[in-house]
Amino acid sequence: MNILVTNDDGYKSDGIRTLVKSLALFGDVYVCCPHKQQSASSMSISINKKIKIHLPENIVGAKSTVTIEGTPSDCISVALKEFKVDFDLCVSGINFGHNLANDIFYSGTIGAARQARLKEIHSIAVSAANPNAPYIYDALNSFFDYIFDTKLYKGDHILNVNFPSINFNKTKGFKLTKLGKKLHNSDFIYDENKKVYITKYSSKKFIEDINSDVAAVEDGYISITPISFDNTDHSFLDKISKKNL
Repeated sequence: MNILVTNDDGYKSDGIRTLVKSLALFGDVYVCCPHKQQSASSMSISINKKIKIHLPENIVGAKSTVTIEGTPSDCISVALKEFKVDFDLCVSGINFGHNLANDIFYSGTIGAARQARLKEIHSIAVSAANPNAPYIYDALNSFFDYIFDTKLYKGDHILNVNFPSINFNKTKGFKLTKLGKKLHNSDFIYDENKKVYITKYSSKKFIEDINSDVAAVEDGYISITPISFDNTDHSFLDKISKKNL
């Protein structure tokens, strides 16, 4: 199996090293990731820009490592050109911090996984409150055993995977979930002296459905949420279609 690994935290992230170490047990791993931090870049791509490539010291466990001065989504396109490999799977992460509920619209980790799926590569995005937690590596190995055995990663979706909240030192297992309702609150505060806006963010929580990804990670589970590309509001479409008949 040929596996492409990327992230949005950049080459120096500990999370990507743990991910490569685990995936090397399952196939040939190739890394193409941003040279520097690219969080919250979603699926953005570079248009009419030159993308500089770096060849850093190879990440242990990888067949080859390339970094780029571009976005996580750019990494997918560059990887296909640079490695000239038919990839069976792309895994993006491990992101430092959860990507739950509406986080998926902002996350560069998920953006890269979605870009890979658009390139017809099955994809998984992996996030954790703390990718350096001692249990993460063994839990990752168990997770990939489960995923490859069940073939859950195959299909037109991507899998959005989140490890338990930071107050757990082990997982209770896996739980198939749906997206929760948690929202980001943003406040832009103007500094008159420096003539800049300072951004401050916080999360607004709701009473979550017990089957949501937010509820799962807060209860100690690894949440596995399939995400599709179809953003059509089918119920509304059906409703207005019937009225217009």
